[in-house]
Amino acid sequence: MPILRALGWDDADPSQIVPEYGSERRRVDYALWGTGRRPFIFIEVKAVGRGGDGDRQLFEYAFHQGIPLCLLTDGREWHFYLPSGQGSYEERRFYRLNLAERNAIDSWKILVRYLERSRVVSGNALDAATQDYRDLSAQWEAARSIPDAWEKLVSEPEELLVELLRDQTETISGSIPKSDDVLNFLRCLQPREAGNQKSIRAPVESAAPKEATVKGATDVADKTIDSQSGRIVEYRLFGETFQAKNAASALIEILEKVSKRYPSKLEALALAARGRTRNHIARSIEEIYPGRPDLARCAEFAPGWFIGLNISNRDKLRILRKACEVTDMRFGRDLIIELPNAK
Repeated sequence: MPILRALGWDDADPSQIVPEYGSERRRVDYALWGTGRRPFIFIEVKAVGRGGDGDRQLFEYAFHQGIPLCLLTDGREWHFYLPSGQGSYEERRFYRLNLAERNAIDSWKILVRYLERSRVVSGNALDAATQDYRDLSAQWEAARSIPDAWEKLVSEPEELLVELLRDQTETISGSIPKSDDVLNFLRCLQPREAGNQKSIRAPVESAAPKEATVKGATDVADKTIDSQSGRIVEYRLFGETFQAKNAASALIEILEKVSKRYPSKLEALALAARGRTRNHIARSIEEIYPGRPDLARCAEFAPGWFIGLNISNRDKLRILRKACEVTDMRFGRDLIIELPNAK
């Protein structure tokens, strides 16, 4: 009750809070009104340690009564549910808040988001709950689809997957496996049985609004390069011989040197370097990896120009050839370089 009062609810006003709401056949501990003729929230209170125990009758009662939100709590854990959602009762839980595990500020933000009376009356609380439920449902569906995605990936491998596996195998063994051997290995992999997948439960921070963190291009590039072990790559450019610690470093260094000599050719280079489905060179990381920050491994090789590093050595060599074409350099004379697994 102190929490509800702090959230703007008046427990002395029967038009806002009614304890022991219902009939002789079924009652809930508290019913909270927003506007209209029926309650907006049902609250069921459990003994400490049993806050997560589902109450089937509560959900059925709430569903038939058209109640938008349900809440199960033992005072320590608060479980928020959308009765009209799909799936099991557990899958209709869109947020679990444990006051003992979260700091006071974060806990208060969540309670305000779903329970503050002014937000309930305005409809903002229901909008937030519905959106968070949809986001969590989308995560569940994505997780269920991982075995199918993996099966498709290994049965029809992309060229990049094959090249990455060949590169890593060479790093470990010192020898390059045949592409056919890599393909056969991938096609023999079996995805996990869908029935063996553990059910995905809403974590404590399942729907908490989070601030996005954006990494600088330099930090991302450094981590990418440092994590790539491989042979030293030697190349000759404009009559000078250089050494790079791996293929990615060589690509960045060469593009830096070429861009300084031919700064007006960067637009043409970006267009020429484009792959079948995405940009490899662009003015922002988002243009190289649209909607995929998990793949955002890039380096800034010229002011305002980025190169994506999540590519095979074959693509690296292709981009360097394109750089020679657009700048009227001659590959094999002005630029001489060989990359592992690039043939």
